[in-house]
Amino acid sequence: MPKLHEITEGWVKNRAVNDAAFKNAKGLSDKNKFLTHCVSADESLIFGECAGSGKTPYSASVDFSADPPVSRCSCPSRQFPCKHCLALMLDFVAGKEFASAEIPDDIAQKREKLSQRAEKAAASPAKPNTGAAAKKLKKQQEGLALAEQFLRDIFSRGISAVNPAAKAQYLALAKQLGDYYLPEPQAIMNAIIEAAEDVSEHPDDAETKRIIGLCVRLSTAVQRANAYIAKKLESGEVLPEDDPMYETMGGVWKLAQLRDLGLVRMDVPLVQLAFVFFDDTLHKQYIECGFWIDLNTGDIFRTENKRPYRAVKHIAKADSTFEICTVPELCLYPGGLNRRVRWESAAPSGDVTPEICGKILSLAQPSIAEGVKLAKNALKDPLSAGEATVLLPFTAVEFAEDRHGVLICGSERIALCATNPTHILKLIAGKLSGGAMLCNLCYLPETHRIVCEPMSIVTNEKIIRLNDTEVIRMS
Repeated sequence: MPKLHEITEGWVKNRAVNDAAFKNAKGLSDKNKFLTHCVSADESLIFGECAGSGKTPYSASVDFSADPPVSRCSCPSRQFPCKHCLALMLDFVAGKEFASAEIPDDIAQKREKLSQRAEKAAASPAKPNTGAAAKKLKKQQEGLALAEQFLRDIFSRGISAVNPAAKAQYLALAKQLGDYYLPEPQAIMNAIIEAAEDVSEHPDDAETKRIIGLCVRLSTAVQRANAYIAKKLESGEVLPEDDPMYETMGGVWKLAQLRDLGLVRMDVPLVQLAFVFFDDTLHKQYIECGFWIDLNTGDIFRTENKRPYRAVKHIAKADSTFEICTVPELCLYPGGLNRRVRWESAAPSGDVTPEICGKILSLAQPSIAEGVKLAKNALKDPLSAGEATVLLPFTAVEFAEDRHGVLICGSERIALCATNPTHILKLIAGKLSGGAMLCNLCYLPETHRIVCEPMSIVTNEKIIRLNDTEVIRMS
C-alpha cells in the first residue's frame, strides 16, 4: 500500500476508471475547484470540499489507512474513485497547501466498521465447499462430452461439416457449454464455427491452417480437462490446485486461493518493460497487458486487465507505468514462462535510473540461443499463447535493403517480424550500440522458423518502448 507522500500523478491516473475521469479530475485541479484541503496528522487521510454545479460543495476524501486506499464522495457519481477524489489527490501531488485537521467523525466510524468486519472475517474464514466443487467438476465433465461430439464431426467430415445449414446447430451446441462452466472451450468452438463458415464461402489456405490449429487446441484442452477432472474426482481433492488446467477450463482465480496455495512472493520490486493493448476477439474482450521484470530474479511476468465488450464502460482501463513498483505481496498464477501476476497494492519506489537499467541488463538471457531454447519449451504446448516473451541481449540491430531486420549478438542472429514496433526500431537502430531487447518469440509454421517481435529496448541509460500504443487483434 503506498503512503500518501509516495503517490505520483501516474499512480493517480492508474486509479482512474477511464481516461475521461482523469481528464475531468485534471480540469478540477487546474481550475482550483477545491475550496478546502485537509490532511490528518498521521497523513493517512486527505479530505476537502469541492465546488460543484449546485450550492452545496461535494465532500471528498481518500483514506490511505485501507489497502487499497478508499475513496469517498458525496457526489452522485457511481465511479470509484470519482473525479473529485482524483482531483483531491492531484492537488496533493501538485504540492498545494493542505491544513492539518482532525479525522471527521463519520470517516472514523466507517473505519471502525471496516475494522470490525475484517476481524470477524479473520475469526471465521469461509470453509471451502468441496461438495459444490465436486458437483461442478462432474457438470464440466458432461459439457466436455458435447465438445468431443463437435470435434468428432469435424475430424470425420472435415471443415465442410460447419456449413451454413449446420451452423445454427453447432452454435446452439457451443452455447450449451456456457451452462457447463466451460467458457474457454466455448470460445474456441465459436471461433472455429465462425471461421469455418467464412472459409466455406471464401476458401483461404492460411485461414484453413488457423482453423486446424484451433481444432488441435480444442482437442488438447478437452483431453487434458477430462484427465484433470478424472484425477481430481478419483482422489477426492476437488479444490483448485497449482495447475494451469483450472484456468484453461474457464476457472477464475481469486487472490485468496493463490495465497492458500502459497503462490506469493513478498516485497517484489518490478519494472514495467512494455505495455500492449489487445483486442481479444476470441473471448470478446479487450486486454491491457503489462510486461514486468522482477529485479530480484529476472523473471518476466505479465499483468492482464480484462474488459469484456459488454462491460467495457464499467471496468477501469489500465495504463503504462514508468516507475519502479514495490509490491508487498505479489500473487502468481499457475503456469510456466511469463506467469500472470496480480496484486492488491503497490507503491512507487523511485525512477528507473541508469543503475536500474544496468541491473535489468544483467538479468537478460545469456545469449539469443538460450532465449530461443527457453521459448521453444513454452511454445511446443498446443495450449500456449503462441508466443513467449524473453529479454534477449544484442550488440547490434541491422536492416537489409528489403527492410528485413535482424537482431545480432556476437555471431548469433534472429529475424525480426515485420510489425509496427520493428518499423519504429528501424528509425533508431543506427544509434543503438548494444543492450537488451524485450521481445515476443513466435513460431511461424509456414517457414518453420522462430522469429522475434520487438517490444522494447533496454540500454545503459533508459528503456525505449516500441509498442505502448499498438492495438493487436487476437483470435
